[in-house]
Formats: sequence, structure tokens, C-alpha cells
Amino acid sequence: MSQNQIALIPNNRVPPAFCQYALGPCDQDFSTAIKSEGLFLFPSRPEPVASTIEAAVAHLSKVAGERKWNSWKNLDIAGQIIFCEICKAIRFARLVIADVTTLNFNVLFEIGFALGLGVPVLPIRDTSNTRDSKDFEELGILDTLGYFDYRNSAQLSEGVLARATAPPNLLTPLPLNSDQPLYVVKSGVESNGMIKLMSVVKKSRLKFRTYDPKEVARISLHEAYRQAVSSRAVILHLLGPDLAGADIHNARCAFIAGLAMAAQRRVAMLQQGFVLQPIDYRDVILTYDKPAQIVDLLTPVLGQVIEEIQTTRFVPTTLVLTPLEKIDLGDLAAENEIRALDSYFVPTAQYQQAKRGHARLVVGRKGSGKTALFYSLRSTYRPIKSHLVLDLKPEGHQFKKLREAVLSQLPAGVNSMF
Repeated sequence: MSQNQIALIPNNRVPPAFCQYALGPCDQDFSTAIKSEGLFLFPSRPEPVASTIEAAVAHLSKVAGERKWNSWKNLDIAGQIIFCEICKAIRFARLVIADVTTLNFNVLFEIGFALGLGVPVLPIRDTSNTRDSKDFEELGILDTLGYFDYRNSAQLSEGVLARATAPPNLLTPLPLNSDQPLYVVKSGVESNGMIKLMSVVKKSRLKFRTYDPKEVARISLHEAYRQAVSSRAVILHLLGPDLAGADIHNARCAFIAGLAMAAQRRVAMLQQGFVLQPIDYRDVILTYDKPAQIVDLLTPVLGQVIEEIQTTRFVPTTLVLTPLEKIDLGDLAAENEIRALDSYFVPTAQYQQAKRGHARLVVGRKGSGKTALFYSLRSTYRPIKSHLVLDLKPEGHQFKKLREAVLSQLPAGVNSMF
């Protein structure tokens, strides 16, 4: 690892310059933090799984000599902000052992937080409990992070000891994305709130990247890390627990929020209506009843990003890359790299047909290049003074409004055809 890369990694044992909880510099005293060989993070339910892990922690504490093993249940949280104590425990742990037997939002947030700090994470799961195994397969974000399977406390403690010398994770430190400072995680339901959120972001004039579960069903660990850590702010729209796909989507949001908060990025998690949120990030949830309130909720975040861009002096960072690392195959979505299309877009026969006006409608499956074709045609005609190029990208009920506006200007004979 080069010196430039090392400079991008924060010192975990120093209070961070920005914390989403404090909305500024961290206000915690790190002198009270306890160093540990390993920190166990797990949900309190189901009880058989929790008791197995607690027994393994007790056994490790007896046989580990001077090495200290800890769990979140052993933290002194009385009178303290719970996540602040968990945050310090993660920062001063050499290894985080996180149970992913069940889909628990707190644990997923903490896994993301640990990975964002560069702390090694060992996911463990009780193979006798398969209740949420399909949910984890659908989530997919931890697929490439090796699991350790166990059935009892003895097997768990032996496995953890054998892996206690795990090296740091191999996620590469990343500089900020100066061109597109925002990352928006869209919900799979095009509600009025989701539409309003996108409208506010677009009107801010800040460039942004998006993750849309309707476009890409699963996001990889490296992609989630790259998008979250390279952003100045991450905006996530949560789903109500009664909506289809809410568990998977909200679990994904919890993980990405953990990554972003560890990297000292601004995080805005929006939820419509009152929902009892996980304790780790309950205090940073932005709740709204009516979509119109989203403007007031996001304006401070967007304003802070604009202020950072204006006041931060850009210092170019040169990372020593291998020839393989220099290969760029592009983003999953053309919307996230409009400016880069010029460097690799190939003018296909379909492009030439559309350019000559021989094709007016472009149809194709996801990933076939429709969006890339659109932006390339737009870039071709926009500089020509004899052409007026107007982007129309309506969403949801906005399309109906657009149709009504267009039809209102057409003669009755033409109108009846639509």
C-alpha cells in the first residue's frame, strides 16, 4: 500500500472530524474505550443463537490469557448513547465477529461500519437456523465475504481462535468523487415520496449517482463500498415494513449507511410515517408525513455538500495502480457516468439510425445500451445551434401529467389517436 493510500485511511483511535450523530466533530471520549482481540456483534433474538455466542465468548475469555474478548452485551452502555459505545468498541477491536444467522438491521449496519473503518470482519452463522437464508441470498451484498458456520459454542470458539490473526480487509481506500458528490439509494416502490426525493435532488443541480433495485437487483460489496465511500453525501429512502421487499431493501440501506458513516460521509435516511427504527441509527432517521416535507429535510444536507465543494481545496492524489487496476469497464448504469461515455461509446448501427432520424423509438432489455444511446445522441445534437435539445425524463405519475400536457396542445383529430 502506498503512502497516498495510507493517507486516505482515517485513524480509528482518534475521534473523527465528522460524525452524523453529532452533525460535526465527534464529541466522545476515546480514552475510556477498551481494546479487545475480538468484538462479537449479534442480535438478542433468537435466544438459542444468542446464548450460544455468549457461551463462546465466556469460553474464549477463560482460555485466551491476556487477550480480551468482548461482546456488545458486555459494554458499559448505562447512561450512554448505545451506538457511540459500540462505535468505540469496533474502533478498538482487532477483529469483529458478526452473526448473520438472521437478517438483523443493527448487525448489518455495524458490519458496514466496521468495513468502512477497515476493521477485519468475520461473519458467522448458525447452520441449524435457516429462517432467513433466502433473504441473505436475495440481499447478496455479503456473498463475497467468507462465512464461518457453526452449530455449538465449542465449534464457534475454536473457529474464531483459528481465524484470530485475520488480515485487514482488502477494500481499497478511495478519494472523493468530485464530479458526482451524491449517491442516492432508491426504493423499489415509486411512491410519491420517492418521486419527490428525486425531484429535490435533481433541482439541487448537484450531480449524483443512483442505485435502483428495479434496474439492478443485487449490489456487490465492492460496489456498495465504492459508491458510499467516494460520495460526500449518501441519501437513502427506506420502505415501510408492510411493503413488499421492505426487509431486503432496508437491510441494504442499513449496510450502506454503516459504510458511509464510518467514512465520515453525510447520511440522510428518509422514512415516511413513524416506524420504530433499529437502535443503531434511530437518531439519524429523517421522518416525513407528506412528500412536500422532503424539501425541508434534504435542503440542509444538500446545502452542506455545496458548501464543502466550494470551500474544499482540491488536492490531486496520485495512486500507484497496476495495469489491471487501470482497466475501467464502466459503471453498471450509464446514468452514473454520463461524462465518461465519450471515451468508450461505440457508434453502433442503431445509433446511426437514430441519428439520421430513421428510428424514433428505442426498445431493449436492461443493459443493452438504451441510456448510453440517449446521452450520446443528446451530446451530438446539443452543440448544433439549429437544434433545441430538451431532456424529458418523467417518473411515475409525472409521465401522465406530461402526456396530458402534450395532448392538450394537439388538434382534436390527432388527440383522438392517443
